Amino acid sequence: ERMNHNFRIPRASEYIALLEERLSKRTLAHVLSVAEYMVSLSELLEIPYERAVTAGLLHDLEKGRKKESLLSEAEAYGLDISPVQRENPKLLHGPVAAEECRRKLDLRDQEAYEAIFWHTTGRPGLGLTGLALYFADYAEPLRDRPEAAHAREICEKENFYRGLYFVASQKLQYIGTRATVDPISEEFFAWIGRELVNQGHLSERERAMGISTRHEY
Repeated sequence: ERMNHNFRIPRASEYIALLEERLSKRTLAHVLSVAEYMVSLSELLEIPYERAVTAGLLHDLEKGRKKESLLSEAEAYGLDISPVQRENPKLLHGPVAAEECRRKLDLRDQEAYEAIFWHTTGRPGLGLTGLALYFADYAEPLRDRPEAAHAREICEKENFYRGLYFVASQKLQYIGTRATVDPISEEFFAWIGRELVNQGHLSERERAMGISTRHEY
């Protein structure tokens, strides 16, 4: 049955119909949950509502595409493909989705484009919508791992930026156990750590040691 999500953006039903056509039930549920979570983050971080929902809905548009197809699409779009992405073309699902949104869905919002493009790895200098999507993709409520719940808890009880740092550190550790880490993920983690220390969200010790995962609230 069709899930009725009342996203107040003009093209919501068009986007959701496209997602229903392309994605597995599980990925579709994840995407809708991310978009819902982006609504609450948009209020918290003062991101325009339409931008937040659009990025949330469209970020995994290419998630169902096979590796070879992702690679050939990325090449057709003229994207710069790193050696790590060639080795693991699944990393291209964000960049290929962003390009498809721009070229075929006429997505003109540069911040939504950037958020979709970089949602898997992050990058130094990523804008607020991108940071929110990077966080939401990992921490949305359907993610059943304890780290996701912990990330949401840090965001609620402490603040978003501390939650974001926790997610970035968890993602880097997780990838490191499974595959070659994309250097951009490491650069993003180093950059976000420096930024958050400078902004007073993180102590130097926490940046070096990580935010405790055993914090009792």
